Amino acid sequence: MSMQTDITDRDLCRVRLRFLDLLKSFFQDEPDADRLSRWRGIFAALNNERINQTLDTAIRELGETLAAKSLQEIKDEHYALFVDPYSKNLLPLNAAYYIDGKSFGPSLAGFREILKQGQLIKESQITEPEDSLPIMLDALISLINEEKQGTMETRQLQDQLLMQFLIPTTKNISESISKNTEAEFYQKCINFLDAYLELELGLLESETETIH
Repeated sequence: MSMQTDITDRDLCRVRLRFLDLLKSFFQDEPDADRLSRWRGIFAALNNERINQTLDTAIRELGETLAAKSLQEIKDEHYALFVDPYSKNLLPLNAAYYIDGKSFGPSLAGFREILKQGQLIKESQITEPEDSLPIMLDALISLINEEKQGTMETRQLQDQLLMQFLIPTTKNISESISKNTEAEFYQKCINFLDAYLELELGLLESETETIH
């Protein structure tokens, strides 16, 4: 590998990490004023970038929704979707629910194996299942960090996490939330995540073509 290619790969890792950190921030807990301000600033900048049509559209639409929604409106959506146990619109975020049709299904064991191979351990204070969307995004972030630092070859684990868990889970969440007319903001967040993961899949496919 040439030095130029090495630098390019590291730069790509940095871009991926910024996007994934942003995406995780939408789902990890209730948003506050500081986070809303940060989101608005990021999307004002991203709106000037051109990546691909699908992702550009998702960024533009989420940016417009961020500008139009108040913090309280976003908090209300978050509570109804992810917190209120009596909400008719409660939205599960764990992979097993969508892949196996039930929480704590057999796919959870498959995801735990990825964590084991990547030497990743869920922090004890986190009560969500390991295969919840924020934890899966955090696992991908950790694996990319290992790749960037050159301490572990994690590309195969990243690909497994992406194709077997993150993409199918996100597609199913997108289908579920699309039926909820009261979740405009988080619909746009899921659309953004779906479009970004398609970009990740494109990176995987281009690497596979290069290998062959």
